[in-house]
Amino acid sequence: MAYPVSALLTLLLDHLVFCAVAIFLSWYVITALLAWYPLRHIPGPFIAKFSYLWLACNTYSGKQYLVLRDLHDRYDAPLVRLGPTLVTTNDPDMLRRISGTKSPYVRDQWYTTGRFNPHEDNLISRMDTEDHAKAKAKVVPAYSGRESPAMETGIDDQVKTFINLLRTKYALSTTAAATNNDKTPLLDLGDASNYFTMDVITKLGFGKEFGYLRDGTDHYSVLSIIRTLWPFLSTSADVPWIRRVLFCPPFLTLLGPKETDKQGFGALMKIANTHVSHRLSTPPEKRPQDDMLASFIRHSLTPAECASESLLMLVAGAESSANAIRAVLVHAITCPRVYMRLKAVIREHVAASALGKLGEEGARPITLAQAQKISYLRAVVYEGLRMRPPVLGLMSKVTPAEGDEVVPRMAGQGKSGGEVKGIRLPGGTSVAMNLSGLLRRRDVFGADAGLYRPERFEELQREERERMERDVELVFGYGRWGCVGKTVAFMEIFKVVWEVMKNFDLQLVDPLRPCEQLSYGVFLETGLMLRVTEDRELGARSSEEKSK
Repeated sequence: MAYPVSALLTLLLDHLVFCAVAIFLSWYVITALLAWYPLRHIPGPFIAKFSYLWLACNTYSGKQYLVLRDLHDRYDAPLVRLGPTLVTTNDPDMLRRISGTKSPYVRDQWYTTGRFNPHEDNLISRMDTEDHAKAKAKVVPAYSGRESPAMETGIDDQVKTFINLLRTKYALSTTAAATNNDKTPLLDLGDASNYFTMDVITKLGFGKEFGYLRDGTDHYSVLSIIRTLWPFLSTSADVPWIRRVLFCPPFLTLLGPKETDKQGFGALMKIANTHVSHRLSTPPEKRPQDDMLASFIRHSLTPAECASESLLMLVAGAESSANAIRAVLVHAITCPRVYMRLKAVIREHVAASALGKLGEEGARPITLAQAQKISYLRAVVYEGLRMRPPVLGLMSKVTPAEGDEVVPRMAGQGKSGGEVKGIRLPGGTSVAMNLSGLLRRRDVFGADAGLYRPERFEELQREERERMERDVELVFGYGRWGCVGKTVAFMEIFKVVWEVMKNFDLQLVDPLRPCEQLSYGVFLETGLMLRVTEDRELGARSSEEKSK
């Protein structure tokens, strides 16, 4: 009996579909097994052993910090698998070894997503170790202050502006604070801290602040653009196949950001390029010589490199420092013991010296050198950074071709205990930094590592305290890959915390839900509202001195 032609075609099509599905499933199973096998001895989420789907979902969810913070506790292991070729560690010694100047590890492709201008590398996105070292040597003088002698005074100017803004626009007198008829606005610490750090970085970078604090506005929409891009940027950085697509030359040529864009990285590129072009078009004898852009030019960076490094300053420099300032202040004001003691320490130092009398003519904020010598202030800053690190990115490094055997400092967090034998990592394995988990390790920071308690830094002998501080400073990276803006960040944090706590009393408007918070490469917070009141002694004194 003959079959109709249509029936034969249908049967053939069914067979082809079946064969295609079978081939696809076979390919998927085989590639999944091949991906799983090399790191089969590393524990982790089941899906992460075969796919980056688990990591992508957790990163894009905005809960990256919470997931990574508890990951090593959950698996009781110093290494946890995040993807087929990606593991993470919370071991500070291992992270130092990986990032040391003589380490055979190289940067993972994770860093390519730091190329905020897709057509020009910057210090973050340079993959070649030697190329990175040469570029770093050119920009370090600008960030360290060696060629920017006005760096600290430039930051001081913005601190003064910040304190004056709080005093004139947001601060109540202690009498008015107890009444219910005052119309003084509440302070959004999220916006204010970002405005401060943007004014600092533009002052240091271009010789003139953009006026975020003065005008109370997001000039050029830089901050709103950056916040909009973080979920996309963080997810594409963490997931290899996404970044391979989005950062490949054909995609960037066709759909990448351009200066003509009204938003996104294209708009930021235009800001950086405009400032660089204006500087280079100015006669050399009329150009500023004491800002970071001037240092870049002196060290022979090309116009494109100057613009790319300037763009990096805007994107990476402001948000992370603002995060750190908020973390330190909010933790301090929500712990009465710490709040009262820090206030007492400030009063003691102001009474004994000229520290902090900001209202006097010609006075300047506390210097970084002075601030770092005040033991309790130092403890409050480091504990705030420990409780909520300003940077959350994986910052992965890749094992050498021959692989590596790592010996973590200790076993997990208490279930199994004991020493860990060497763990073999095959060549090409990406090893990520889990700063969220590291900073909560009980064997590193004490049995109460989950509790905010600055006194832990004062209880130790000098050598142990310095070791603990170095562990916290891993939030700025380490070794050849360390953050060049670390000094600037510490200046901002120490100065703002001291001057704000000296001049004002701060109160959270909603202690049970202080703000809306998402975590990607950094924390994104909205609605962090505070009531600001003049300090009854120090703040009032400074205000009176200013009016004389």
